[in-house]
Amino acid sequence: MKRFPSARPKRIVVTPEIRAYVRKIERYRAGRDPIPLMKQAPARLARAVAGLSASQMRKRPRPGKWSIVEILGHLQDTEYVYGWRIRLSLAQPGNPIMGYDQALWTEELRHRRAHAKRLLDRIRTMREGNLETVAQVPRSNWKRYGMHSERGKETVRGVLELLAGHDLNHLDQIRAIRKKYGW
Repeated sequence: MKRFPSARPKRIVVTPEIRAYVRKIERYRAGRDPIPLMKQAPARLARAVAGLSASQMRKRPRPGKWSIVEILGHLQDTEYVYGWRIRLSLAQPGNPIMGYDQALWTEELRHRRAHAKRLLDRIRTMREGNLETVAQVPRSNWKRYGMHSERGKETVRGVLELLAGHDLNHLDQIRAIRKKYGW
């Protein structure tokens, strides 16, 4: 069985916008270990939306911006996508990893109509499974990587760091929506 792709991957040019996004997400994590942050995120999300009605969860802060339930739907998608990326990088290092259009997924999968409690339950369950997967392998394997179509070489450790900051970014967005409407 071959463990590594035989073809040399093409060079990925990372755009300034992608670099800026990654820096922004890294600032949220602020150098902290990603695993404890990732373990805490589902409960923090549940607390952040506690007491909100379904109509409040669907209210967008402004045109073109996601509602709270759409953010939760996106976070559910993130668990699917990044769970796959982590597994691919651990089991078949060096393989290509395609980016995806998160706004299109949010719209086409109709996250605005979703049930927040079910989304939160799936986020928690998938996060636990994804964390169990990385806990089962030696930390030295976290150096394994995939070749992301927009960000280039992305190690498992880097993915975990990105996810931890990503959670905090969206948690801040939820809090900002609540503040905007005085909820």
